[in-house]
Amino acid sequence: MADKKITLDERALNEMDELLQTYPEDKTMDLAMLDGFLTAALLNPDTPSEEEYLPFIFDPQGNPEAIPDNERLMDMIRARRNEIAAALVAGNGLEPIIFPIVDDNDEIETGPEGIVAIEPWALGFLAAYEQWPDEAAQDTEVEELMGAIARHVTAESFENVEDAKEFLKIYDTMQNAPKDLEEALVGMVKAIFEIKAIIAPNKPLVREEPRVGRNDPCPCGSGKKYKQCCAKK
Repeated sequence: MADKKITLDERALNEMDELLQTYPEDKTMDLAMLDGFLTAALLNPDTPSEEEYLPFIFDPQGNPEAIPDNERLMDMIRARRNEIAAALVAGNGLEPIIFPIVDDNDEIETGPEGIVAIEPWALGFLAAYEQWPDEAAQDTEVEELMGAIARHVTAESFENVEDAKEFLKIYDTMQNAPKDLEEALVGMVKAIFEIKAIIAPNKPLVREEPRVGRNDPCPCGSGKKYKQCCAKK
């Protein structure tokens, strides 16, 4: 029997975001960046273990000692990882977590001005992409598809001006630029599935967590049995 899909509702995602914010902001990824990071880590042909990728969520240098002793947060990260893995295996249903830009009237910016909301997710993806083996990362088709993700990273994200210029030169943001937030997200998700088809054709993404029994407590933390909670979704 296939593993059950574990989902995180909006309440749980908000809690996860709040927990991440309790750790040093200059080192810890926010929820959007974490989401992009997990996606690229799952696509890594070397299939890194938790011990290899988790430290980078809490420290840019990947110091293992930076991982907090917070079982609730770790369970949520694993649940989100499994959710992304399920979408990648299915070939659909991937919904990147982003924090939309809001205008002065508290309306969500859905036009060109709102596209910048994708940047934290894209930065997280690139952080894990840098850990891919050269053979996959430097594949010509993969590099071209990466433009749909990397184009959302701005020069302000770099500490070094020359690094920013070089990066933006490689991923020319002026080519095939999306006209609004929806088009940008659709193009990015499409590119992700196309990248997976190139680097891992017909290769399942393996869960690290054991299967959850129907009568076990639900991993989302609701206190209900799994069959009465997320198994219904």
